[in-house]
Amino acid sequence: METLLPDWAPNVHPMLVHFPIAIFITAIVTDLSHLLLKKEWLRKTVTALFVFAALVALVTYLSGKQAIDIVSVPMRAELTASNHSDWGLYTMLYFSAFAIVRGFLFWKEWDKKRMVAILLFCGGVAGAALIGKTADLGAKLVYKYGVGIQKLK
Repeated sequence: METLLPDWAPNVHPMLVHFPIAIFITAIVTDLSHLLLKKEWLRKTVTALFVFAALVALVTYLSGKQAIDIVSVPMRAELTASNHSDWGLYTMLYFSAFAIVRGFLFWKEWDKKRMVAILLFCGGVAGAALIGKTADLGAKLVYKYGVGIQKLK
């Protein structure tokens, strides 16, 4: 069966992984803009961004689960790979729950209350810490242990 992946890509995970990171960061910056500018279109955009980011995070997490079965993980990197997978799960679950809460608060229009909006922003920033931990472990797998890297010919 022919694959759509380029020759250099061991799996789709490395090509997907940066999308949820960028969308989450964009959502957090947009949320801060909403807090400062109080524009309705920013409120709608923030909610849409967090929902979209949670969906992309789910796809990325699943691609990572598939990737770990394909790539060669050196014995010394197995703990890091396991931790990366665990933190990826925590991050995906957090942002999925966060997107559901944001969607519900948006629907009820409770997120228009200043204190609720501030708490939601803080929740997004807290989620960024999960992204940072997960990304750090993923980078360690690639740059320290060479997981998923092909040698030049």
